[in-house]
Amino acid sequence: MFLNVRRTAALAVLACAPVFAASHRNGPLLLEDQTANLNDLYVFRSYEQGKSDRVVMSMSVQGFQNPDNGPSYYKFSDSVLYRFNVNNSRGLDGNPDIQVDLVFQTQLRPNPTFVSYFGAMKGIDDPGIFLYQTYTVVIRNLKTGQATYISTDANGHPLSVAPPNLGPKSTPNYEATFGQPSVFTLANGMRVFAGPRDDAFYFDSGATFDTLNFRSPAPVLAGAADTGNGAAAPAAVDGFAGYNISLIAVEVPISFLTADGSTPTDPKAANAKVGVWASTHRQIVTVRPSPSDPVFYGNYVQVDRVGNPLTVEALIPLPMKDYWNRSDPANDKQFAQFIGDPFFASGILNGVFGLKVPPAPRTDLMGVFIPDINRIDLTIAPTPMASQNRLGPLAGDNAGWPFGGRRPIDDVVDIGFRALAGVLVPGYGNAPNNQLGDGVNSNDVPLQAKFPFHAAPHAGYKHSQIEGTNGRGMATGQ
Repeated sequence: MFLNVRRTAALAVLACAPVFAASHRNGPLLLEDQTANLNDLYVFRSYEQGKSDRVVMSMSVQGFQNPDNGPSYYKFSDSVLYRFNVNNSRGLDGNPDIQVDLVFQTQLRPNPTFVSYFGAMKGIDDPGIFLYQTYTVVIRNLKTGQATYISTDANGHPLSVAPPNLGPKSTPNYEATFGQPSVFTLANGMRVFAGPRDDAFYFDSGATFDTLNFRSPAPVLAGAADTGNGAAAPAAVDGFAGYNISLIAVEVPISFLTADGSTPTDPKAANAKVGVWASTHRQIVTVRPSPSDPVFYGNYVQVDRVGNPLTVEALIPLPMKDYWNRSDPANDKQFAQFIGDPFFASGILNGVFGLKVPPAPRTDLMGVFIPDINRIDLTIAPTPMASQNRLGPLAGDNAGWPFGGRRPIDDVVDIGFRALAGVLVPGYGNAPNNQLGDGVNSNDVPLQAKFPFHAAPHAGYKHSQIEGTNGRGMATGQ
């Protein structure tokens, strides 16, 4: 059976194996640069009422934010360029055709205190927001060379970053007072948001990184363990429960993304699919004339990227992770030996656990991960939130990853686990391949059914942690 682990082989094999699943720590150098460290990319047709003709792109950065980490909390970096890349031509070759950049500016307002936020704040323009961030949206059409710069909404309000959720005294009724007011509608009809949110990624990272020390019934889920919300802690532990991330989200018309400005309805049409990835960039030279502030010079160079979930974590060997992060998707064929014959499948699932997996080369995986862009079929209608299935296409819900982009609800760990086992390859879709999972089946707090879709950030004053696993978390600020 799958669970009869070959213990002797396990120690030798796992010692050199890239561990499965996302850790929000995507390479050795990024451990030193968290404000540029991308965690997740989400791309999906909006399932907000009346918005199904829109696509949402959101990226999360700087994961594992402790909600009570005052007095400074967390911020976007003024020296990092945060970018959405859209590929809509040439058969989706991994070269961008449209880019949407966000550049941040920080203002430290004069005050006599030692904190970044003070008092019972009443809104996003409250003078108690001493660490005040705004941003500029830059839309680049790489085919025409046109660039559009936007720094205010349609009413002339600066595009400001939502403050953290300190607690009921300082940030009362957080979502109504600070969260939704930080959603801005631009003059071109786009909507944007930047600020802290709950981390929608869910995963038993502790059990996985303890040399695949899964909590029963994982890693083989059956019956209610697979179809329900999942067990309560400590039977299952969501290592991301109770933590926040910094989220950047944009909502655009479908026609904004396509090469000809159309809204396709035929899945066979040339414009039916687009590919999206996020990237972060820094200027090539940093000078630190201490005690003065750092000065930055030169062109921007890529620091990190994310397209599909799990690529750099599960498929790229440790010594190559930083190189992969700095590489462009158009050049991803150079990683075909790792993606076409993933060590996690051949060395662990088969070599250690004796699971039957497809032989190399894995064309099923290379078709998704080379180039590593998150592909979305724009003709697939969004699934209403109440009907969404965490397993997406594996459970008949094609509006999820990897066919319909990626939504916050998608259980990319279990989907990825099963895909690596070969469930999309004829002859490999039976048990236990189609039952693999970590036992965490849902986010700790309810997701929203409206933009920006991630739940409000956990409050510093009082918030749940791992006891919130599988939908049992404390929703603060809703």
